[in-house]
Amino acid sequence: MIVERTGSHLVVESKVPCDKAIYTWLHIYDIDLDNFAQRSRQFERAYLAWETVRNVRNPFFDGGTGFEGYYIGMCFSPEHMLENLLNIGHDLLAMNLRMYRSNYRFRSKLMKTLVGECNDLDAVDAWSTQFGAVLGRLRCNLHLHPEANRFQVDTYNSVVSLPQIRYQALHPRLEQRYKVSVSYPDHSSRPIINLQLLKPSDYDAGLVVTLIGRFGHPFIRQYLHENHVMPLGV
Repeated sequence: MIVERTGSHLVVESKVPCDKAIYTWLHIYDIDLDNFAQRSRQFERAYLAWETVRNVRNPFFDGGTGFEGYYIGMCFSPEHMLENLLNIGHDLLAMNLRMYRSNYRFRSKLMKTLVGECNDLDAVDAWSTQFGAVLGRLRCNLHLHPEANRFQVDTYNSVVSLPQIRYQALHPRLEQRYKVSVSYPDHSSRPIINLQLLKPSDYDAGLVVTLIGRFGHPFIRQYLHENHVMPLGV
């Protein structure tokens, strides 16, 4: 949650996505939180850039998903942008249905993990992989639309001077505190994405595209990297 605005920064305090699973894993393997945080710094700049777009530099919404910057030069209204976002969500849902058609139990775990009701490692890995694949496709837009590329470069430049994310272990949770720059035009007059106002057939797609960005969090990416090397149960 956003806790305060201090000068040119927005301060955000929240729990780390999938924090209980990561906390338990750190405890089981006696991994120091600060050392783990340091190893995750390689993913931090990308996450802060994503949060900057999502929270304060969104070209279409007052608080969006993070995907919007890739559509500059392609979308010219919030309505058109929302249509493209829902298409991403529907595509991901359809892909999960194809990949796990006969595994209803895992499809259920995917949705429960998405909304934070469980933290199944395989489901976290699946969402993280899918999130990366979507971003990989959208990066093509940066080559086709110079304005989108400039937007991304400017966003990444804005996070270089930001302080590192601070983490705190509060059994059995992990909390974070970070800052993003607010030295941009005020977007509070722009529409918000209200999932409750979507058509019922679009609700799950909206949920996916709104929440999937959490699987790009530095702790999740480092957690998955280290679990691929040292799986749980070994």
